[in-house]
Amino acid sequence: MKYETLSRSEENEHGIVSAKETISILKYIAENATRVALDCVDGSGSIMTTLLGVNDKGLWLEQSTNQLDNKRILESDDLIFVSTHLQVKVQFAARQARSMEYQGYLAFYLPLPKCIYRLQRRNSFRIHVQPAKPLRCAIPTDKRKSSQPCEVNLMDISAGGMKLTCVETDIELVQGQTYENCQIKLPDLGTISATVVVRSLFSLPTQSGHTIKRAGCQFIKNLSTASNILLQRYVNNMQQHQ
Repeated sequence: MKYETLSRSEENEHGIVSAKETISILKYIAENATRVALDCVDGSGSIMTTLLGVNDKGLWLEQSTNQLDNKRILESDDLIFVSTHLQVKVQFAARQARSMEYQGYLAFYLPLPKCIYRLQRRNSFRIHVQPAKPLRCAIPTDKRKSSQPCEVNLMDISAGGMKLTCVETDIELVQGQTYENCQIKLPDLGTISATVVVRSLFSLPTQSGHTIKRAGCQFIKNLSTASNILLQRYVNNMQQHQ
């Protein structure tokens, strides 16, 4: 696992500054014994380790059996933590580690980072929705709160957008138009909210005389971290059962 050098725009896109979210992600890594790379930025040392524990003050990483590697980590004042959370790379920078014992293990202690980066790349995964397990999206067609959104079926979904299908009379979609507060119901997980723009739109006549519309929609505002995590969990669940 190699850390990535991020541009300012990438830092803004992928950064998480909420301490609550940071602790939740790090606890997941610890509880699932996910491997962690701890690297010296100057290239002088790197170890593979595990995250032993985390609280609202800091985190503990198991030390290596190689004392020379441990010495290099402890002497470095520029470290990078790299791991994965729900198959998505997570990294953050840290200053000098301290050596201490944690529940009987000799450990590196790092203060809780003020910012971590969860590097979910847009369109990095796409799942085709199975007809037996439909996925639906409620799209508001009127800005009045009293109006009911129209529910449509999804054909596929990714971190960057979705493809939907519906009967032509169900909803009047317009190519290039933006639809806010679209609610996508993920079975047994929750609902994510997104703002989408219709990028492509075409109609297919059927033998029954109806016309089916298909639309490719892009998320034009980044999904929140919570929504991204829910979507990744949905994708993981679907992949396990395919």
